Amino acid sequence: MHRLKVPRRTLLGGAALLAAPSIIRPARAAERCVVGTWGGDYARLLRENIDDPILKPQGVEVVQDIGDEAPRFAKLVAQKMLPRGSMDIACFGAPNGFRAGQAGLLEKLDRAKAPNLKNISDFLWNDYFVPHIYSTQVIAFNPQTVSDPPKNFGDLLDPKWKGKVGVVTTAGFWLMMAAALYASGNPDDFDKAKPLILKLNDNGLHLYPETDNLAPAFKSGEIEVGMIWFARTVMWQNAGFPVQGRYPSEGSILYVSGMAVPKNAPDKDTTWKYVDAMLEPSAQQGFAAHMGYLPTVTDAKLTGKIAEQLAFPNPKPKLVQPDYAYTTKVQAEMQDWWDKNVQHG
Repeated sequence: MHRLKVPRRTLLGGAALLAAPSIIRPARAAERCVVGTWGGDYARLLRENIDDPILKPQGVEVVQDIGDEAPRFAKLVAQKMLPRGSMDIACFGAPNGFRAGQAGLLEKLDRAKAPNLKNISDFLWNDYFVPHIYSTQVIAFNPQTVSDPPKNFGDLLDPKWKGKVGVVTTAGFWLMMAAALYASGNPDDFDKAKPLILKLNDNGLHLYPETDNLAPAFKSGEIEVGMIWFARTVMWQNAGFPVQGRYPSEGSILYVSGMAVPKNAPDKDTTWKYVDAMLEPSAQQGFAAHMGYLPTVTDAKLTGKIAEQLAFPNPKPKLVQPDYAYTTKVQAEMQDWWDKNVQHG
């Protein structure tokens, strides 16, 4: 076999050329932000309210890494020891955002790097998790068939609602918090919640795999009442579905969706630009108008129809946040209980 002899200097020169693209990059390549997010409407609204109108003019290219929340959390954990991870921004619900912060996976928020952080409502502030949007857990009902809707969680146990109550099975943990809040005033008192959940299940509880499955069930009359986030009732109303939301008299659990900055984010400069952009009043107003979620900043004033739809009743209902430090410890155990006694019970 004949081997082609290539001078060592030529080999080194060729290697340098092959390596050059990874060393010498266009200046704009640095302005890139990878956002780990959910898909669907949320991803679309990120593009329409943050990526294109705010960051694109600044020369920031946003790349969406779409997937479910659990694998996204697992990816952060798996990449913890790497000097550079794969995400600049990671989207989470508040419980997982808290977990990631406690696990040392996240950068501490810095108002100097993202000035709009100063506008976050005090009751939503967390040192490691940026609240993007939030909503409240309410009793949903069909106003065409229900003239006297339930006033609290306990009313759902009334035999008159037998076979007419519906919930999303993936939100079982949140339903347990609602039951606990009614039973003891503490959303984390799961021992008090379990008997109520079993009674609700015995009353003919309907379980649906996805949130959007509830709207057709309300419209067809398969169910008449349920528990869901207020934002969904607004979206369904605007889509022509007969559904309204009522705040439970014992208080309403908050659901907060937000974003976090991984400690090993590839490009911290563009990351903080993204954090600042997501808190811009225009971006917050856009999500309110199209998804029915409330702004998390104090300077995003709502007007017109959406302001009327999202206005709190008078007197303002009690808004309750769970103790994330506790709920993250017991969530797996409570989910297992739900699966065995409700989902497959």
